[in-house]
Amino acid sequence: MALADNIIKYRKKNGMTQEQLAESLMISRQSISRWELGENLPSIDNLISLSGLLDISLDELITGEPYLHFPFDFGRPKSKAAAVILIIIVLIPILMGFIGNIWMSLLIAVILYMIVVWFYPYDYKCYYNYWSLEKRGIRYISDNQEVYSSWDNLIMPIKALLKMRKTKFIPYQQMKEIEIHLQLLGYNPRHSNYSPGTSQLMNESFTLKITTKDEQIVYLTLKPYYVKKSKERQMLPTILEFLKRKNVEFIDKQNICELLKNSDKSLTEQLYELRDGHK
Repeated sequence: MALADNIIKYRKKNGMTQEQLAESLMISRQSISRWELGENLPSIDNLISLSGLLDISLDELITGEPYLHFPFDFGRPKSKAAAVILIIIVLIPILMGFIGNIWMSLLIAVILYMIVVWFYPYDYKCYYNYWSLEKRGIRYISDNQEVYSSWDNLIMPIKALLKMRKTKFIPYQQMKEIEIHLQLLGYNPRHSNYSPGTSQLMNESFTLKITTKDEQIVYLTLKPYYVKKSKERQMLPTILEFLKRKNVEFIDKQNICELLKNSDKSLTEQLYELRDGHK
């Protein structure tokens, strides 16, 4: 039972014995033992008290999933620092051009911009192509595509800077199916220094494909999951469980939802091993 297991898990995580937890709740140790064996359930008042004592939300205590705040902006940068750095990199040669050759400086600025956007590990497209999980549905960019061209990759950060981002909204009740898929590379790079996100030109596509009841298709990027210790990495399993509870067919041919529970190995590493037959 999830609740019983979670009481044990978070009691131990907080360094508390059954006796100490019982004393804090002003109940008997036997009551705690029965909760942890699944023989009895805490009252609503005790659940609230447990949530405070164990420093977790009620959702996480009962289901084991982190609390999902709405709207959840998947992939939206929490800071504009990376964008500011990009602007500075581009502006330096332009400003220097006022002293020397302005056209050469503009050319250098464009080349620097292309190098940073294409090759720097930080995905500057995230300022534009993030999507939002809301209570009634999902909000996504209006020019949504499965694969973006090199030109799209260059222009999206600029469109975000100029506030040209436009969105559409799709309610859950209009969705027919949701499919999660991670496109592996042709070879397994796990023995090299490569990891997803090392370069914007070389990383595994990771998407949610939504098919609506009128056969429209929407692609949502899950690449922000690759960023270690990110909110997206932490919340993706919870988001997927949330979507699976909707009246929508959920397709997971690679068993990704189950693999995400294994914190010892990265998702891509597990998928490569399954594909190539390595243990």
